[in-house]
Amino acid sequence: MKRTRHIHPLIVAALIFTHCADQSNNIANIPPGDAAVEDDYTLGSLDFPVVASEYPAPFSKGVNFSEWFQSSSPQTIPFTKYTEETFEQVKSLGVDVVRLPLNLHSFTSGEAADGAPAYTLDPLFLRLLDQAVDWAEKNEMYLILDNHSFDPVANTAEDIGDILIPVWTQMAERYKDRSEYVMYEILNEPHGISDSLWGEIQGKVIAAIRSKDPARTIIVGGTGYNSIDALSAIPEYSDDNLIYTFHFYDPYLFSHQGETWGSPPNLRNLKNVPFPADAHDMPAAPADLKGTWIEYNLKNQYPREGQPSVLAATLNKASEFSNARKAPVFCGEFGVYMINSLPKDRVRWYTAVARFLDERRVARTSWDYTGGFGLFKNPSGGDFYADLNVEVVKAMGWTPPEQRVAEKTQAGFTIYDDYPRNGTSIVCWETGGAGDSPFFSAYAESAGADGEYCLLWKNPAQYHSFMFTLPASIDWAYLKDNGYAVRFKVKTSADASFDIRFVDVENAPRLPWRMRFTVDHEMAPADNEWHTVTIPLDAMTEHGAWVNATQEWLNPRGEFSWEHIDMLAFVAEAGAFTGEVWIDSIEVTKP
Repeated sequence: MKRTRHIHPLIVAALIFTHCADQSNNIANIPPGDAAVEDDYTLGSLDFPVVASEYPAPFSKGVNFSEWFQSSSPQTIPFTKYTEETFEQVKSLGVDVVRLPLNLHSFTSGEAADGAPAYTLDPLFLRLLDQAVDWAEKNEMYLILDNHSFDPVANTAEDIGDILIPVWTQMAERYKDRSEYVMYEILNEPHGISDSLWGEIQGKVIAAIRSKDPARTIIVGGTGYNSIDALSAIPEYSDDNLIYTFHFYDPYLFSHQGETWGSPPNLRNLKNVPFPADAHDMPAAPADLKGTWIEYNLKNQYPREGQPSVLAATLNKASEFSNARKAPVFCGEFGVYMINSLPKDRVRWYTAVARFLDERRVARTSWDYTGGFGLFKNPSGGDFYADLNVEVVKAMGWTPPEQRVAEKTQAGFTIYDDYPRNGTSIVCWETGGAGDSPFFSAYAESAGADGEYCLLWKNPAQYHSFMFTLPASIDWAYLKDNGYAVRFKVKTSADASFDIRFVDVENAPRLPWRMRFTVDHEMAPADNEWHTVTIPLDAMTEHGAWVNATQEWLNPRGEFSWEHIDMLAFVAEAGAFTGEVWIDSIEVTKP
């Protein structure tokens, strides 16, 4: 959750945010805002009064690996979004810690004898997480297992301990014998719960962890979405192996300009807010924000709040708390949304905040590695050696590799075989289903045509889909012109008809035009046998476009471009169907 310290509680609802919002709003390929303002403004010496922590954490600076273990079920974890190579690459920058958000509560199931939920952690989730832990330990990097199970809209439940205690007891049992590089963070951004009740619950969770794992470092936070001002309300627990955490996005109107996920009014149309506030002219409030608290803040508060000196003074609170508690403090999230922020201003903010945290000996992990707050030129990420935002990486105090011009791949490749491959990841969109609840699994066991797993799609509603995000390095125009095809294996128990479609990047002025092919009953007969489907790229037809930015459908105009493919989707386009469809061994190949 991204929120500001300076906003009145009555409008907190306007700022709520789930970290998967970039994907759900399909804005992952919108570029940064207007070109950077050409000015000579510098941050100067950044010499402000510093209170340094005398109790630093064992790690110093890193990133969040968001949207990896943040799915709604273990079966939809996009496991190959990050790999062992990713850990090696970020370590080469100078990163020594990764914060790994986990939707722990979504990865549980089972009932106790009395019918109450058992909250048993799913074996598939644990199996996949074990591999991430292995990679971190192999690279001697700290890995913070962050329980990111939270609803930014709903208040943290007063009985949240009923699930925190069993899930953390299981996690502690699982990882108690791992190295000191593995750490636990009890809950991301508790909010709408009293300091006293949350402090009591957090204390019980600490005790539950210690019953299984007496030596592991535990990260604890305060209420108000891990507000820096809530640190002092955290009880003084009788445990000497704790790190205290807070999040930092001040000033909110700068760090979140362009956000689309907040309750009205959101900041979708706000752009070019400067940092520092006097770096260049302040923008006028957009028409949809006239008369709101945002317009008032721009005119009356931001000129004061948008100054490095204010941020420096605020961050002194963290190191002062550290010295008072004689314990390390950790900034678990900080960052600037790239969509409407001017690139130079964004770099200036990171330069200031990273330096202020380092001077105060407060450890940090930025939000995030890929994504709207990420380290790449585009929110969807890209090639580590071609697409890093070098200026942002340097502002963080890291050393980027020399960048080169990315070369397009002109060969076939695998999209899925047990896992998504070659830089792809899976996104699943459900709308409610026919018959039983709709279900999708990227790791259906025992039914695969090849290997260990296959995809299982069950009872989809109309328009229910699962999608593979595709790397920008593929030369699709070449593949289409040279006779390549999409090939996969399918087995179905249903009279199912579904589309596969390629979708262009939605990236103004480009629109997300679709090219599709319908797989019918003859190609995928309902006989519970595996069949191979081969679809030449040049046999696909243009479908139209659903424009997320304007929420409108556009009929085909002949404007689909094979140069700008964003994803491959499997969609119940014609209607819902009841039954099961298994899909395996998806590849782009020359028949």
